Amino acid sequence: MHQTGLINIEVFIGGAPLLETRLCEGLLVFGQSHPQWRFSMRSANFRYSERWLKEHCIAGVIALIASKPVARVIDAAGIPWVHLLPAKVISQAYVNVDDHTIGRLGAEFFMDKGFLRCAFCGVGTSWSTKRAAGFCERLAEAGRGYEFIDIPFEPTLDWGFATDSEQRLQRWVTSLEKGVAVMAAHDALANRLVDLCLRQGLRIPQDIIVLGVGNHDLLCKMSPVPISSIDTNVPQVAIRGAAMLEALLKGVDPTAPNLVPPIGIVERRSTEVLTYGDDLVAKVVSHIRDHVCDGINVESLPKLFSVSRRTLSRRFAKYVGHSPAVEIRQARLKHAHRMLLNTNMSLTEIAFACGYTDLSHMDRSFRTAFGNSPSALRNK
Repeated sequence: MHQTGLINIEVFIGGAPLLETRLCEGLLVFGQSHPQWRFSMRSANFRYSERWLKEHCIAGVIALIASKPVARVIDAAGIPWVHLLPAKVISQAYVNVDDHTIGRLGAEFFMDKGFLRCAFCGVGTSWSTKRAAGFCERLAEAGRGYEFIDIPFEPTLDWGFATDSEQRLQRWVTSLEKGVAVMAAHDALANRLVDLCLRQGLRIPQDIIVLGVGNHDLLCKMSPVPISSIDTNVPQVAIRGAAMLEALLKGVDPTAPNLVPPIGIVERRSTEVLTYGDDLVAKVVSHIRDHVCDGINVESLPKLFSVSRRTLSRRFAKYVGHSPAVEIRQARLKHAHRMLLNTNMSLTEIAFACGYTDLSHMDRSFRTAFGNSPSALRNK
């Protein structure tokens, strides 16, 4: 322990950009209640030595390590450390996500949605295999069939695929029947699946449903079709890992469970299937949701879909339960609500971005729908 009273904790994530931000979120939460803890982070190519660790008075280490030499240095220095998200069960103190439960949750989600055909696309790792096992197990319990494919990625390609693996994945996508719901082992793979489906002329989610894992916000939202994803609760992994390290620093063996269950599923467009019993209505609703920020109006719909306004209104009333105008208002409201919670844009910017004529118009809509103003909801 440093003479100033600070507890110097080294954090070594080792070049995992998808995990780095989410793990740091958890460390920030832990640090709020432990102001004496000082977290430091090195680049992926940093080389630790026993001398360096001692000279910098490192009290403990929280690490996501793929390198045995790094682990050996920490052990040789006699410094307590906790391993986050190990690829396999180890004797070292560790915290991991519950991969088997993640797979089961994906299968439950598909069954609750009523999808009859399900598939799992894995990447050949141990954690991917556990997710696939949970997924297939839950479907088998319900007497459901499923498809499965494993396409190992190349770690040296930054979660990418070698040429032959890419071609194999593309052939599999081409062979998929319309209406299949695919759970990908992680969000990066889900993103690639969406891209390949669109290149093959398959619509997401009308033809193929895609679910990812990890809920990496930017990766999911930057997809051509925003990806629904299982939130694996990675920040909690870091919080629990720091708590384990705290126990180790006090000479107490950690007794807390070492598997963190997933929070749930954050649904985005890739699984929002429109099943209204009427192809025209489904196409119009999909168009409204895709173009709600483009100033879409009811008058443009009949000409665009070669149908009279009266016929369109009648079919909406029968299959949706409200008019096209109401659908536009609801889509605009939902989009504004998502932007309110997920961006730092001002309320006025959100109002104009979502097609409201002014902020007071959006304010009235929010009060009617949510019983609160946009500013009050954001503050909550």
